[in-house]
Amino acid sequence: MLIDSPDTLKLHLGVTGTTDDDLLDDLLAQASSLIEELCGRSFEGGSFTEDHPGGGRIAFLKNYPVTAVTEVKVDSTRQFGSTTVLNENEYYVHLETGLVESLGRPFVSPRPGWAVKPYEFPGTVRVTYSAPTSSVPPAVQRATVELVGHWYRQTKTHVATDQQNLLQTTDGTTVTQYPWGQSGGFRLPTSVLQLLQPYRVPRV
Repeated sequence: MLIDSPDTLKLHLGVTGTTDDDLLDDLLAQASSLIEELCGRSFEGGSFTEDHPGGGRIAFLKNYPVTAVTEVKVDSTRQFGSTTVLNENEYYVHLETGLVESLGRPFVSPRPGWAVKPYEFPGTVRVTYSAPTSSVPPAVQRATVELVGHWYRQTKTHVATDQQNLLQTTDGTTVTQYPWGQSGGFRLPTSVLQLLQPYRVPRV
């Protein structure tokens, strides 16, 4: 999960009591999954193996910062046998940004006279590496809280309006008004997308 505990989530949402704990747990799991899908990466760390294009001199790892790169293999046939492992002096790893740089030449050498673009030879560079665990950026945690709160308010509104798209209700003395989007369904909050933008891995 992108939030360390349900209690932390409830603190930021201003929710007390335990009535909605199951709902919040489920919304947190869904929000964590969606955010990692939107960003194209995992924020919880661990070990990863990724395939990248070999036409250029740079491979952008999805999960950064990087703790260590175990090995880099380059194989135009995509078999990745033991003989395709690069020597460590053939590349450089920028740990903070997750960038793996081939030193001196493209990962896959082009044919003589061919102008090769960086994203040609797809899937010919295989990188095995690790990223730190328990290091979710604060902005991503805030985006998670915002998204869970957004869905939580919608759920509570749907219950209050008996699952109807209503703009207001009255019990004879009190009129309760609902924003049209709150009962009908807002898009993802702009604040969530803004918070996540620096952490989204470009899709190639």
